Amino acid sequence: MSAQQIILDHDKWRKGIGGAPAGLSGESDSSAYAGLDLDLAEFSDATFSGGSFSDCTFRNARWSSCRFTRCTFSQCDFEHIAISGCTFVNCTFEKAQFANSQLAECQFTHGIWNHMNFDHGWWRAVKVLDCKGTTVNARHLRGEGVAFTGSSFEHLEFEDTLLNSTV
Repeated sequence: MSAQQIILDHDKWRKGIGGAPAGLSGESDSSAYAGLDLDLAEFSDATFSGGSFSDCTFRNARWSSCRFTRCTFSQCDFEHIAISGCTFVNCTFEKAQFANSQLAECQFTHGIWNHMNFDHGWWRAVKVLDCKGTTVNARHLRGEGVAFTGSSFEHLEFEDTLLNSTV
């Protein structure tokens, strides 16, 4: 079964109209998706290249060891997502909500972040390299081993945030 079919079946399952929970492992995809409910979806060792997700939800999803290249995420809700060991290269995030998310050993390279929110998130070994964008907000974000090397954001607002603390 194709990655696209697995993803669409998960959306149907979430909406109660058939389908099945997504367990995407080792698949490749470059499709465009809009308005999907991908809450609880599990992606592992998957490769996404040139795909787009618009107005999709990924609440309580789990992604591990995935690679995203030239992908666009617009107005997506990633609340409570757990992302580990994933790389995002030349990806764009527009109006993305990452409240209460956990990111571990992830790398974002040459990406664009516009109107991002990371309230109450937790990061470990997250690298944001040569990224740019407009507004990035976070309240109560915690993290260790976080790097923003070469990145530039017009408005970076972290409130009650603790990153790379030795205390």
